[in-house]
Amino acid sequence: MDSKKVTALLTAIDRGSLTAAAAELGYTQSGLTHMMNSLEDELGVSLLIRSKGGVRLSPTGQELLPKLKGFADAAAALEREADQLRLKTGSTLRLGSFSSIARHWIPDILSAFRLLCPDTQVSLTVNDMNEMATAVRNEELDCAMVSYQPELCQGLTWIPLMEDELVAILPADCDFDGDAYPVELFEGTDFLMPSLGFELDILPIFTANGLKVAPNILRTNLDDASIASMVEHGLGVSVLSRLVTKDMQFNIKTLPLEPRCHRSLGILINERSANDRSIRRLVSCSKELAEKKYGGAQ
Repeated sequence: MDSKKVTALLTAIDRGSLTAAAAELGYTQSGLTHMMNSLEDELGVSLLIRSKGGVRLSPTGQELLPKLKGFADAAAALEREADQLRLKTGSTLRLGSFSSIARHWIPDILSAFRLLCPDTQVSLTVNDMNEMATAVRNEELDCAMVSYQPELCQGLTWIPLMEDELVAILPADCDFDGDAYPVELFEGTDFLMPSLGFELDILPIFTANGLKVAPNILRTNLDDASIASMVEHGLGVSVLSRLVTKDMQFNIKTLPLEPRCHRSLGILINERSANDRSIRRLVSCSKELAEKKYGGAQ
């Protein structure tokens, strides 16, 4: 269970409003709502009663409140102790990343970074865009490799690295035989939404250029390979990034979208950390790799 979700719940109860809690914690309201829904799903119980006047604990939430507070206090104490130990043992760069970037991109970057900064340890956290933007803003992460989202990146330093094309993922035996998949054809399909955060990249596809496409969105918490496997077995269609799909071995059809769609990948940095020596070198390694393997930012 994520302590940040519990802390967010306690803040919402204290403020009596998801809107007020989101503003205090640096989340979007939709991001905080998603966290609350996710926490309730994890515990298998309803914690909040939502109304036009705000939020309050459900009877089950009232019973669990002492344990939730204890969990949040213990997590905060653990983080403080870990911070003290980190200061004693040397420099640590706290890096956040999507799972797809962590799997396909981070290993090469960190190999090059280790040569430049052998005394700097890297602590890697994998999470969704909302969580990482907030963590960078609150200086819980030094930087994060994410896709560009204007609202979430506001007030932070954004360094673009590359353009990553979004592509349609279809069963190999689907009857579409064109060279590019029109976005309109997602209308009414069972659309498998990948892991948390990716919907920020995908959902605008359905409304871009005046479109109003309404697929039957099935939200999942699955990684890219699991999504591809489900598509392979005819359980739906999806959209993934070219970075993710280029090395996949599944029996699926991968096509560019029509109109073509891309996401901008880069590094999100808190302004207070922008001049840190280790972060500058991480940025340098990342830019070099992006240029060498993917052509860099456009």
